[in-house]
Amino acid sequence: MAERTVDTALHTYTVGDQFVLALRGELDLALALTLQPVIGEALPPRPGTIVVNLCQVSFMDCSGLALICRLRERVVDRGGRLVLLSPRPVVRRLLRLAPLDERFVVIDRLLPARTLN
Repeated sequence: MAERTVDTALHTYTVGDQFVLALRGELDLALALTLQPVIGEALPPRPGTIVVNLCQVSFMDCSGLALICRLRERVVDRGGRLVLLSPRPVVRRLLRLAPLDERFVVIDRLLPARTLN
C-alpha cells in the first residue's frame, strides 16, 4: 500500500487497485477552496475506483458537497467510479437533504474493488 500525505486535511493511499482520498476536519468553503486544486493533482491519470474516506469529516456544508460532486464528475468523465466511505451522520443527512444520496455509492467499510460493482 503506497501512502502520501498531500495536506493536513487530505491523505492519499491505495488499497489494491482502489485510490483512497481520506479527508478530515470541517469541509466548509475555506477548506473546499484549499483542497480543490490539491485533490485534482492527487488523482491518478486513470482513476478506476476512487474512494473518498469521510469518516474523519466532522462537518460538511454545501461547499464541501459541491467539491465532492465536482470530484465525482471528474472521475466519471475519465471512466472511473467514486465511492464514499463511512460518512458521519451529519454528512449523510446533507446528502439526503440535497438530495444526492442516490447519486453516490456509500459504503461503511473498504471492500475489495471487485465487490463494489
